[in-house]
Amino acid sequence: MKTLIFSIFIFSIISCSKNENPTPPFFANATVVNQGVDCGNAYLIKFNNGVANVPANSTNNVFYEINLPNQYKVNNLPVYVTFRLPTDSEIMNCTSLDIAYPQIYIETATAQ
Repeated sequence: MKTLIFSIFIFSIISCSKNENPTPPFFANATVVNQGVDCGNAYLIKFNNGVANVPANSTNNVFYEINLPNQYKVNNLPVYVTFRLPTDSEIMNCTSLDIAYPQIYIETATAQ
């Protein structure tokens, strides 16, 4: 019985390993469209067709950005971004003067 427990213990230690090559982040191709009407200083960002993992929406892949660095808040600027859905505490309170675009949290951005 001790041999079995020892074998299981050794196997579990050997099978646990650190991922030496983590998956690099996916940079999505997008364009900063312009400043929106509803969400203060937030800009609209449009993801190009064919970009994977963009949440389903009915606004032609246009979103209000959260956390886009100021240097990229330029109308019609092509950018590469990594993104995720915002948490409940990150969602902006917006008015309803314009189309109710969904919101996306920008993790990183670089100019194209």
